[in-house]
Amino acid sequence: MKLSRIPRRQGGFAYIAAVILLVIVSGMAIAVVRLNLTQAETGTGAALTARASQAARAGLEWAFYQIGKNKADGCVKRTLSDFKTDTGFLVTVSCRVTAYNEGQDPATGSPLVKNLYRVEALACNGSAASCPDDANSAQADYTERRRVATLCMPASGNGDCY
Repeated sequence: MKLSRIPRRQGGFAYIAAVILLVIVSGMAIAVVRLNLTQAETGTGAALTARASQAARAGLEWAFYQIGKNKADGCVKRTLSDFKTDTGFLVTVSCRVTAYNEGQDPATGSPLVKNLYRVEALACNGSAASCPDDANSAQADYTERRRVATLCMPASGNGDCY
C-alpha cells in the first residue's frame, strides 16, 4: 500500500504575525525608554531649580548679615565665588539703599532717618565669572534663580521700621 501525500499550500502567516508583533513590542519598549529618560531629566531639572533657589536665598542671608554688620557699607554688588565651590552655584548679590525721613525724634526734634535696602540675589550654575551667564543659558542643565527682598533699618541704629 502506497501512501499518497496531500500537497500543502505554503503558509507563512506565522512569520508575518511574528514580525508585526516584534515591531509593536519594540515600539512600546522605545516609548517606555523615552518616557523614563524624560522623567529623569525632569527630576534633575527640579533638583537643580531647588538648589539654585536655596543658593539665591543664602545670598540674601549673606547680604542681610553684611548690612546688619556694616550698615550702608554692606550694601554693595558682589559675586560670591565661595558658593561655587561649596554648592556648584555662583551667586551675584546686588543692593540698593534709599534713605527716607519718617517723622521726628520726640526728644531732640531731629528727623528719624530710615534706610530701605532692596537686596537682589541671582544664583546660576554657569561657568561665567558672574550671573547671569548668557553664554551658557542655552544649555539643557543651566539653571538660574533670582530672589529679591527688602529690608528696613534705622540709619542711627535707634527705633524700629514699620
